[in-house]
Amino acid sequence: MENQRAVAVLFVIGSILAGVFARSLVLAIMGYGSYPNPLLGGLVPLSTLIGVIVAIVSMAVLLRNEKASVFTDSVVAELRRVTWPTREETFGNTGIVVGATIFFATLLSAYDFFWAKLTGIFLYTTG
Repeated sequence: MENQRAVAVLFVIGSILAGVFARSLVLAIMGYGSYPNPLLGGLVPLSTLIGVIVAIVSMAVLLRNEKASVFTDSVVAELRRVTWPTREETFGNTGIVVGATIFFATLLSAYDFFWAKLTGIFLYTTG
């Protein structure tokens, strides 16, 4: 594995996200059941402790899983080979997208206005 630092950072981020999700899930379950979130030792809420435990366990599982390490290493290696657009190319392409969006919004507005007037003439005229 040539990208060990990047793989470790991604595993840490994944573990933190798993812990935050677990804490949120515990809080939702406690709220749904009208259970309090007790402070353990007067310092740490139960939901936070469960989130930290889930984060630590998920980090241990990810570090011991060879397939996850190889996959993440290959993803990082592939992302390093990508040719990313320059700042100027990004601004130019963003301008094209914004311009096309404004053009088509104006075109659809004109089309809607035209058909509203046309149907108003035919449907609401008394004759």
